[in-house]
Amino acid sequence: MTTAKPFKLLLVLAALALSACTVSSPENGGPSGASSASVTRARAERNQDDSVGRAVLGSLRQSDAAAFKGVSVLAWDGAILLAGAVAKPEHRRRAEQLAKAVDGVRTVHNDLVLDENPAAAAFVPDIAREQRIYAGLLGEAKVSGAYVVRMVDGVATLLGSARSADDVAAAMDFARDADGVKWVVNHVAVK
Repeated sequence: MTTAKPFKLLLVLAALALSACTVSSPENGGPSGASSASVTRARAERNQDDSVGRAVLGSLRQSDAAAFKGVSVLAWDGAILLAGAVAKPEHRRRAEQLAKAVDGVRTVHNDLVLDENPAAAAFVPDIAREQRIYAGLLGEAKVSGAYVVRMVDGVATLLGSARSADDVAAAMDFARDADGVKWVVNHVAVK
C-alpha cells in the first residue's frame, strides 16, 4: 500500500513530462479554438507570461526591494497574481500600481496580506506543494482547463483558463483535498 503512492506519483510526473513535450496546435494536427476539449497554451504564450512576471517583480524590487521582499508574482495571459506579504497598507497599494504599469498586464489579483515580518518563511511559495497540485491536476480526468498554482501559507491560488465553471470547481476540489491546503482561491478565467 505504501509503494502505491510513490508509483502513482511517478506515473503522474511521467505523464507531465510527456505532455510538456507535445503542444496541441493546428500545425501538428491538434485541436484548436473553441472546439478543443481542453485549454492549451503555446510555449510562446507561456514565455510571455514569464517575461511579464519577471518585469513586474523587477519593477517591485527596483521601487523598494526591502518593502517587497515578501512578494511573489505569477502571470497568466495578462493576469498577474501578487502573493505573499508586505508590512504596510501603502506597500500593498503600491505593489498593485506598479504591477498595473507593466506592459502586458491587463489584470492584477492583489492577494498580498499585511504582516510585521513579510519575509517570514510562511510567505515563501511552497514550490513542492505547487508542483504536486499541478501534476495532480494534469492527471485528473474531471479537469481539462489549463492552470498554474501558487501556494503561500497554506493557501492554494489557481490562475489559468477553463472552458466551464464545472471544470474550475473540479480543479478547486482537487486542490482543496491536497495535503497542507487550508483553502483555495480562484482566479481562473472561464472562456
